[in-house]
Amino acid sequence: MWSPSRPNGSPSQPSAPEPKPTSTTVSSAPAVKSPRSDERITYIGKSLVIKGEVSGSEPIHIEGKIEGPISLRDCHINVGRDAVVSSNMQAGEVIIRGTVDGNVTASDRVEVHSGGSLTGNVCAGRISIEYGAYYHGKVDMRLPDPKAHFSTNDSDSRKKSESVATREEAPALATY
Repeated sequence: MWSPSRPNGSPSQPSAPEPKPTSTTVSSAPAVKSPRSDERITYIGKSLVIKGEVSGSEPIHIEGKIEGPISLRDCHINVGRDAVVSSNMQAGEVIIRGTVDGNVTASDRVEVHSGGSLTGNVCAGRISIEYGAYYHGKVDMRLPDPKAHFSTNDSDSRKKSESVATREEAPALATY
């Protein structure tokens, strides 16, 4: 019925796609090293148990068990469904699908997905808790000082956590 008219014998030429306008968003949040397809991600498998401090400057994906502080300044931590982390964590982004028992400080955001569990205080610019996730702790919704030293010492982290919990000049925005 409808047929494009073209001269006989000439092959159809696909038209070049029109360029789409792009826009840029400017954010005041510090840059976080999200995992890219060409970037190596350290993978901690289901059968691995780490007891001690984990620190570095590249993203990690955890499926095993970690007992000790994790400090990955401005990087991405992904806690998988089978993972168990029993300590404080500090990073750029923290995505939780497994179990975390400890305080979490993120320069950008913390996400607790359905089936994930977080017991501890959160200090981040953004937090997302999906329906079906478990969370118990206090939330401090502000960006941490980017010049602050990230301490991986548990006693220092506990002191900071206790001082956040007892400060009357800046009470937690939400308590669950």
